[in-house]
Amino acid sequence: MNAEKTLLKHIPTLLSLWRGKTDTSALNKKELKSVSNALLSLQRGLTGNRKLAGSGYMQNQDLLGAYLLYYWPVSYMQISYAINSCPHDLPVFNQSTVTLLDVGSGPAPASIAICDHLSSSNIESTDITLIDSSSKTLDLARKIYNKAIPQAKTKVIQSDLQNGLPPITGQFDIIVLSHSLNELWKDKDNRIKLRADFLIQLSKHLKPDGILLISEPALLETSRNLIQVRDTLVQNGFKVLSPCLKSKICPAVNSSQNQTCHAEIQWQPCEPVTSIARLCNLDRESVKMSFFIFSKSEFVPIQLQSNYYRIVSDGMLNKSGRIRYLLCDGEKRLPLSAKNGDVNAKQTGFFKLKRYDIVTVQSPEIRGDSQNPALGINEETKLEISKFSV
Repeated sequence: MNAEKTLLKHIPTLLSLWRGKTDTSALNKKELKSVSNALLSLQRGLTGNRKLAGSGYMQNQDLLGAYLLYYWPVSYMQISYAINSCPHDLPVFNQSTVTLLDVGSGPAPASIAICDHLSSSNIESTDITLIDSSSKTLDLARKIYNKAIPQAKTKVIQSDLQNGLPPITGQFDIIVLSHSLNELWKDKDNRIKLRADFLIQLSKHLKPDGILLISEPALLETSRNLIQVRDTLVQNGFKVLSPCLKSKICPAVNSSQNQTCHAEIQWQPCEPVTSIARLCNLDRESVKMSFFIFSKSEFVPIQLQSNYYRIVSDGMLNKSGRIRYLLCDGEKRLPLSAKNGDVNAKQTGFFKLKRYDIVTVQSPEIRGDSQNPALGINEETKLEISKFSV
């Protein structure tokens, strides 16, 4: 599925719902200014001082509009990338009917993205349950579904998740939380335990072969908090299907207080995202997020060889004139480097590597020492981007 292309079909619906009428024309200057001002307030409250996180901001009409026209498309792209990274030989992608629970749904960009992805498989019907504390967002979510995926069966539950899970009936093939987990108990010292316990309780509604998808902002604290929750789930028997290559304790949090792990997707943003971002001086050439996809079953979709690594950093130029990437094999992180402009490295495609590519490295130059191992590219090194990369 081409997520950028599929996203375009939803933009007219978002515009008409924001305006409250059937007008789907491009935003005029007055509308752009209004949405941009609201977006700056929303951004500061969610990624700056974070005062809006968990505050019920979706009940504010201006902030809800800014979310609908800017963050909705961004969240859609994030979940599209994440679900596409999941191994496609999983049982959930090979059945005719799928049940989906969207927790902290907002106006449903996450579940809409998943439904669009499933439509390219053999899925014939979807049953959707949306949970959110905001009545306005649930009303919008219903309207978006009626326009975008009218054949989907939707149910909404209004509930403040910090008070615990509301009554939920049935079992689900997919449970998704997009940018909602970090808003729960954010000021509590024991927030990691509270969030992990919440997910463990929530996973009781997951079918044996179902998947749990969690996506969060790619901020240092929120990403590291998510990794700590991930590790707790792994210790409780959950399997990580993506992006990790192994279901082991993540090496990022223990390596340094400044290390984390997040994905980054290059994209060509559509309107009105492009104009809003330009007016707010925001960079939208890429979409970033931290995400994990879990399963409770022993099903192992892909057996990766021991020399597979995930690229978990951008290319960095060090003082000695070498470009360095951080690799992760699911248990440890180590650098892979080459002299800037090196012919052999260029032939292997080293300088074109992207964050979250999966690579195999054969016959590398051994650098560093036993305490700080490192790999290098020389004339014998073979580097290959795996077919498992998104």
